[in-house]
Amino acid sequence: MPSPDRSIDRLLDRRIIVVTGKGGVGKTSVSLAIGALAASRGMNTLVCETNGADQICGSWGMHSGGYAITPLAPHLSTMSIRAETAIEEYLMRVLRFRKLYEMVFKNRVMGPFLDAVPGLHDLIQLGKVFDLERERSSVLSGRTRTWDLVVVDAPATGHGISMLTAPRGMMRLTRSGPFHDNARDVAGLIEDPARTAIVLVSLAEELPVFETVELYGRLGKFQEQVAAVVLNAVRTHGLPANYPDLRPELLARANPAGVEAIALADAALRRSAMQDRARQSLARLGAPVVDLPEIAGVELGPPAFDQLAAVLGQSP
Repeated sequence: MPSPDRSIDRLLDRRIIVVTGKGGVGKTSVSLAIGALAASRGMNTLVCETNGADQICGSWGMHSGGYAITPLAPHLSTMSIRAETAIEEYLMRVLRFRKLYEMVFKNRVMGPFLDAVPGLHDLIQLGKVFDLERERSSVLSGRTRTWDLVVVDAPATGHGISMLTAPRGMMRLTRSGPFHDNARDVAGLIEDPARTAIVLVSLAEELPVFETVELYGRLGKFQEQVAAVVLNAVRTHGLPANYPDLRPELLARANPAGVEAIALADAALRRSAMQDRARQSLARLGAPVVDLPEIAGVELGPPAFDQLAAVLGQSP
């Protein structure tokens, strides 16, 4: 079977985009930038935080809706997926009787047992994403997708891999039955390169780049689904190309303030060189490397995410 088109231009053709990377690299900002880009193109887009994370509404200056879907802007909404709530929702759908659910699962024996099942929380969260992907709304006489795109702000690095592999793990654990069948359906969606893409996020620093390369190596068969690697918070120095040639003369003529300015220019050049090295290292992974700029002096909110979305939309 031919490999899927991994071009950044094809990213929004997927139904699910999973965004992951080292903690602190700006995964949530990148998830929102992707969501804002899709929404600007008229796609009904849902950005899902996972593991109960709940930052997005605050960055929009809104009160959190938690597990409930909260509209942010035209065509753009968010929700925070909490494993416990998703498990309750799933079991209530199966049992169809709250008293029975509370009697069987809301007790001091079953609660810790559910927490101890390997990969259950990750699987249930992906199961919620699966439900959202296939959700349909009635429009006039037809049925249409509720969501054209679901962006998953996944856990960081190792936990992100655990989430992706949770469906297969549950299939091996259960071998048959409802959990096995549901895990198989979720795996079919998450492992399909035509429907699910992965975006890795890094900063132009040694440790984040190292962990991104390591994360890619640990993805195994999911590597072909990596549609882009985002190099986040990139700075441009604005210095002339011949600055290194001019520097000795500038330094010789500089007063103390000029010396300080030259030191800042040198630091900007070193930062630029570090970004170039990071970009080269990430490019070896084989997926397009996309720069997103550092938004300096601007509070991260709707205008900033619109700006990031515009840059992302212009990427090759």
